[in-house]
Amino acid sequence: MKAEINHTNGEENLQTKGRQATYLEVSRNLEEKVRNGLYPPGSRLPPQRDLALELGLNVSTVSRAYKELQARGLIVASKRRGSIVTGGAMPSVHARAESSPSAAADANAVIDLTVNRPATGEFLAQLARTMAIIARDPRYPETQEYQPPQGPEWARAAGAQWIAAPGFAPAADNVVVTSGAQHGLYAVLSSLMGHEGVILSDQLTYYGLKALAPVFQFEIVGIPSDDEGLLPDRLDDACKRMRVKAIFVVPNLQNPTVVTMSLARRVALVDIARRHHVAIIEDDVYGPLLRTRLPTIASLCPELTFHVASTSKILAPGLRIGYLHTPPHGAALAAEAVRTTAWMPAPLSTLIATRWIEDGTAHTILEAQRTELQARQEIARELLPVEHLHSDPACMFVWLRVPPPWRSDDYAANALARGVNTMPASAFAVDRSTIEHGVRINLACAASREQLTRALQILAHTLRDRPRALFGTI
Repeated sequence: MKAEINHTNGEENLQTKGRQATYLEVSRNLEEKVRNGLYPPGSRLPPQRDLALELGLNVSTVSRAYKELQARGLIVASKRRGSIVTGGAMPSVHARAESSPSAAADANAVIDLTVNRPATGEFLAQLARTMAIIARDPRYPETQEYQPPQGPEWARAAGAQWIAAPGFAPAADNVVVTSGAQHGLYAVLSSLMGHEGVILSDQLTYYGLKALAPVFQFEIVGIPSDDEGLLPDRLDDACKRMRVKAIFVVPNLQNPTVVTMSLARRVALVDIARRHHVAIIEDDVYGPLLRTRLPTIASLCPELTFHVASTSKILAPGLRIGYLHTPPHGAALAAEAVRTTAWMPAPLSTLIATRWIEDGTAHTILEAQRTELQARQEIARELLPVEHLHSDPACMFVWLRVPPPWRSDDYAANALARGVNTMPASAFAVDRSTIEHGVRINLACAASREQLTRALQILAHTLRDRPRALFGTI
C-alpha cells in the first residue's frame, strides 16, 4: 500500500500499490520525490482533486497529505497558484553529506544555535569537585532551612562582589538574590507596579522582557539605535510624548545585536532619565565577559537604576542565581516579589555560587568561557561575511545582518531546512515597525568547534543562495 510516481515519456503518472494508500504514505512518497529533485523548488504539485482521482483516493486523504507536507515546510498553499514547492525542499541530508562538507554528521540532527549555554565543560568539572567538599562549609546546614527572601547576608555580599565593576562598588544591603536574571527582571517590574506608562527599549530587545509584557500588562515601545546604542534624541522625544515607566537597556553585548553602548550614550541616557524622572533597568548579564568595561549605568545613576546580573549566562544555565541591585531603599520591595514567586532563592545553588565567587572558581570558569568564545568568534569571522557580521571576541553570539532581498524570517526558515536553527529578528522585535533584518547565532550552543564550523558553512552557503518561499499558507 504505497503511493508511487512512475515516469513515462517525461510525464508523471501517480499510482498506488494495494487497495488504498494512507495520507502519510502519500505524503512520504511525495516528499521523497521532492527531496530527489523531481519536484524542484518553485514547481507545483498536482492539484489535489487530480491526484486523488489518479490514485483512487478520497480528496480528503490527499488534502491531509498536502497539509502534512506544508507542516514540514516543503510546500506552501496558494488558492491562485496551487501547492508550490518551497526552498525547504532541499536534497536530503544524506544526499548533501556525500557532496558537501557543510552537511551535519548526524543526518537526522538539526544543529541548534538558538540558546545561550556554556561553551566548555569547565562548569561540570568544578561542580563535581565542589559537591565532594561542600558539606564541610559551615554554611552548609543552612541549605535545609528557610532563608530570607532577599538571600542571606553572605550571599548578598558575594552578589555585590560579582556585579562590582570599575567605579561601581555596590552595597550588599541593596542586593537581592534571585533565581536568575529573568526572576530579577520580574522583581523589578513588580516593584514598578502602579507606575503608569510604557517601557522603552531597543527595537530589537531581549525576548524575556517581551514575555513579561502581558504578565504585567505594559507596552514596550522600541527606540531606534545605532552602533553606539539608543539614539538620545529619539529617547528624549519618547519621554516627552509618553508616560514612561522605565527604560530597559542591555549596555554590554546587547542581545541580539552585540552592541556595547558607548560612554557618551550612557551619560546621555542618564541625563534623560533624570530630567524625566524615569527608572532605568540595566540588564548586564554579559558584562563580566568583557575584560575592559565601561562604567555601569548604576554607577552613573544609582538613584534610578535597577541593575540585573546573574551567573546563568556566564557560568551555566543550571546555576539559577541572579543578583538584583536596586536604588536606595528599593531592596525590600524587590525581596517581596521574590517571596511571592519563589519564597527564597534556592539555598544549595546560592551556596555554590557564593563559594565560587569567594574562592575564585567563578573566575576560573569565566576564563575558560572567554578563551573558548574567542576561538569560536574567530571561526565565525572566518566563515561568515564580515561586512554583514556584528560580533565581539567576548560574546557568546553574533548578529548576522541578512542583505536584501533576504528577510530574516525567510533566511532563518531556509537555514533550518538545511539543518541549522537560528533566531530571526522577529523573535526580538517589540512591534511591527521596520526592523533590521538579521539572525542571532549562538556560537557557544554548538557541541564542538567542528560542529560549529559545519553549521556556519551551511549558514554562509544559505546567505549566498536566493531567498525561497516562506513556509506556511499564502
